Amino acid sequence: MFNIIEKNQGFVKGVMIVVTASFILWGIGSYLNMVGNDTYVAKVGNKRIYSQEIDSFMQQNKQYTDKLQALYVLINRQLILNNASYYYLTATDQQLQKEIASIPDFQESGLFSLSKYKEYLNNNKQTTNQFQNNVQEKIVINQFFDVFKNSYFSSNTFNNELIKVLSQERNVSSYTIDPKKFYSKINLTDKQISDYYHQNINQFTNPEKVKVQYITLSPANIESSITISESQLNQYIITHNSELSNTQVNVSHILFSIPESADEKTKQIVKEKATKVLEQVKAHPKDFAKLAKSYSEDPGSAKNGGELGYFGRGAMVPEFEKSAFNLKPNEISNLVETKFGYHILRLNSKKSATNDEIKTAAIKALRKQQSISVVAQKIDLLNDLTYNKPNSLEPAAKALGISIKTSPWISKNDQHEFSESKVQKAIFSDEVLKKHNNSEVVDLGNNTFAVYRMEDYKKSFTESLVNVKNTIINELKQQQAIQLANKEAQEFLVKLNQHKLNLNFSNGESVNLLSQNPNVDPMAVRQIFNTAINRLPAYSIGVNQQKQVIIYRINKEGLSNTLIEQNKKVLEQFDARNAMLNFGAYLSSLKSKFAVSYKTDKLSQNSDESL
Repeated sequence: MFNIIEKNQGFVKGVMIVVTASFILWGIGSYLNMVGNDTYVAKVGNKRIYSQEIDSFMQQNKQYTDKLQALYVLINRQLILNNASYYYLTATDQQLQKEIASIPDFQESGLFSLSKYKEYLNNNKQTTNQFQNNVQEKIVINQFFDVFKNSYFSSNTFNNELIKVLSQERNVSSYTIDPKKFYSKINLTDKQISDYYHQNINQFTNPEKVKVQYITLSPANIESSITISESQLNQYIITHNSELSNTQVNVSHILFSIPESADEKTKQIVKEKATKVLEQVKAHPKDFAKLAKSYSEDPGSAKNGGELGYFGRGAMVPEFEKSAFNLKPNEISNLVETKFGYHILRLNSKKSATNDEIKTAAIKALRKQQSISVVAQKIDLLNDLTYNKPNSLEPAAKALGISIKTSPWISKNDQHEFSESKVQKAIFSDEVLKKHNNSEVVDLGNNTFAVYRMEDYKKSFTESLVNVKNTIINELKQQQAIQLANKEAQEFLVKLNQHKLNLNFSNGESVNLLSQNPNVDPMAVRQIFNTAINRLPAYSIGVNQQKQVIIYRINKEGLSNTLIEQNKKVLEQFDARNAMLNFGAYLSSLKSKFAVSYKTDKLSQNSDESL
């Protein structure tokens, strides 16, 4: 695989800036007309967005501190994905392979590392399909955005106006109304409490849980106990010298890409171009880096003069690898054809492992090789001992020389190392839970086998209304108190605008759209800037993360020169002349194309933000 796609951080940053601007153009009110009574929070076309998705998104993107803010991003993302599907924009397997291979977290010494990839998936509790689906969606979004970017022209006038909007600062003071002061006025009926309990019964239901003992038979468990003789070691080194030497080459290349759908005529045109450049390279070998920067269609390496860094056997496609390892230092290849196109290669240097490294690698390989054989021999013993002595794992553990481990509490809905379906099936089987026997042997793949038995068990149960009554009372009082506080705020607002009320507002704070002020809630910032100013002071109402109702007094507004300069740089990085002209209008038009519906009740039941 070639490192020819770099992660486009500018894309993400640019989209977020544009999305922020779109809220200014649309106004926040258009998002609050949520209807329906299903379990989803929002629906974009026929795609639904659930509260759990918002929670997951916020966990992965800590900059989003409230659910409504995160929901905006997910809705716009889904609008783009819907439109991409409408235009049949898809990611090919080749694009997916290249994209994953180019992710820095999965690379080691500049090359794709399968072990790092698997480690990432394991640490993040993701399956390969889940991760690849996310990457495919990212590629599709980039593809569609490229179409959009190349179809619009952004004028200087628009850029300047947008910079002004994003560089506005408003000085605001606040007055807090604490809903708790209304608690004493709220009287709840038993019916209200009971209705809330039954409508939110899942909230008070604890799933079935089990804690298990388990043993695992795998090559990794056996390797350390295997002894390698000197004769075995020497023989293995002799027969596997090429593999153990771990020879790596540092190669530079110039790539001339051939599209997958190219016909023979197109291929011939590309080959003729490559041949002409090859003649230049052979005539002036010292100019290889310069020519790579000018002609190579591998952007990941072209900027480095075509250099790919060190890689070993198996990292590249066969044709490329064969040519690279047959070259001598500073030698330049003829044209090499692969599925990616035509390449011109130059070998920069070559290195191999030391004798000690070869010996260590040989011992490790032999132990792994023999441990796989031992596992195959002992799997029948594992079966026999755990089946014929079903009341304990100790006989099998002792005979096989492996330890018994204990799991944490496991439920069927949790994501953990025991969440694979066949493991769950074994753990939650009648044999284990009801008969208290060992489970069947579970094949975990990669010559790894496990057996489980119950250590402790908790039935699924629903908390009684009596036990959760106080929790429900507090929740309902909080909801009603916020409504009363908001009502009082609205009454105060009328009097403030009539100059018939004086409140003890706090000292002024400067806020802007793109940076957070720790003393002003992020959602309130958008509401503050969505408030029309016909005269000053002007007023706006919001709810902070502590569920307090805040009256914001807008004292003055102006442009920040510092923000103007910062936003100019951001737009330049993003190539502001394209894409940003009508991005807000573009997303708004997609709302007409793919109907968007919302449910504030579902959001508020699961959110730290009350609407």
